[in-house]
Order: sequence, then structure tokens, then C-alpha cells
Amino acid sequence: MTSKDQDSEAPRLVRRKVLSVAPRLCPSCLTPLQRISELGGWMTPQDYFCPNCGYRGYAYLEATPEKPAD
Repeated sequence: MTSKDQDSEAPRLVRRKVLSVAPRLCPSCLTPLQRISELGGWMTPQDYFCPNCGYRGYAYLEATPEKPAD
């Protein structure tokens, strides 16, 4: 196995731009989440709600645009 093959199998870390807002997706069904409260996120964690499956919690996935293959 070459080092290039090993690199393709390793998990990728993606640096996020601070000012860009990526869609927050439900970890269960990948539906966009809704914020429960406008007050969360400063001194308390922001909690989210999924209207599709009923998920409620603090964890979410962020969508990142895929780059076209060369």
C-alpha cells in the first residue's frame, strides 16, 4: 500500500469558514434542523428540533458542498 492509498482512507478534516453558515442537518434523517430557542448559543448550548423525525438535541451535522471531480 502506498502513502497515497493510506491518505485516501484517512478521515478528512475540513476547515470551516467562520462567517459562512452551513446548513445544520438532523443526525437521524438528514433533514434541515430548526432552532428551538433564539436565546441558546451564547451562555447555553443551542438546541435543535427536526420537524421530520422529531429529533431534539444539541448535536447536528453540517452540509459541505462537494467539489467536482477533476
